[in-house]
Amino acid sequence: MRVPADVDMADRILAGLTARQLAIIGAHVLALWALWFVVGQHIPVFAFGALAVPIAAVGLVWATSKVEGTTLERLALAAIRHVARPRRRVLAPEGLPELPKWWGASTDAVAPLDLPVQTVAPDGYLELGDEGLAVVCRASSLNFTLRSEAEQRALTDGFGRLLNALDAPAQFLVRSERADLRAVIEGIEERATALPHPALEAAALEHAAFLGSLASQRNALSRRVFISFRERGARDEASTRLAHRAEEAETLLRGLGIKLKHLAPLEVAELLSRASDPESAPPPLGGALPDEVVEGRW
Repeated sequence: MRVPADVDMADRILAGLTARQLAIIGAHVLALWALWFVVGQHIPVFAFGALAVPIAAVGLVWATSKVEGTTLERLALAAIRHVARPRRRVLAPEGLPELPKWWGASTDAVAPLDLPVQTVAPDGYLELGDEGLAVVCRASSLNFTLRSEAEQRALTDGFGRLLNALDAPAQFLVRSERADLRAVIEGIEERATALPHPALEAAALEHAAFLGSLASQRNALSRRVFISFRERGARDEASTRLAHRAEEAETLLRGLGIKLKHLAPLEVAELLSRASDPESAPPPLGGALPDEVVEGRW
């Protein structure tokens, strides 16, 4: 028995059509029959055809078309939900408090911001509430097109072994965003004073200034590859399974020349911040976690 590559593909019921497509086409056929039963015998045939052709065309387009891999009814439902929901969202995990009577303004235009991630744990795991835990790993990249056919075949087979080893949800993400060159610039400036010759120090500082100009112009982009694993269940059991899955993926990818690194808590928090607002400036270096208490002396 052959297993299709797209395991989520809907079953074909009749004439190569799915149950959804048959339901849509059948509903339009019934609508045309009802229209003929009501007005078909009282108007000329060409007039009925002028009414029937648009209805049939809508049914065919609806049944056979998709937008970005999404059916038209799902897209319309998502648009209705988007329009019906308030535009302004606030961080209120415990719900919006009741406004005093003297306020007079309505809270209908404001809604809590519903985020799947509750917090970033000190061990780097994402707390998803009832959805369990997730871990984010960063993978190094390689140039596939510059490899020979044998090497490309070996890389494809190795990646296939990784996919075959997956027994729980996983996500592969490739992000292109503004390069954060602050750490590189600070490292060059710190080491420049230790160089043995003033000319080398001047050249290093000049290079740091050049990198700073690139960062200010937003022309420097970086591409990063991430792999995320998710597990449900008790926290201890889910974290153990996640660690095992990340270690297994790291072992399989190491044979392909790809390094897999479990992101630290601050790196995960920065990734979430940049994903919610890609055009914003990078967060300060050495920040604190969302739930971490910041202490200081005055």
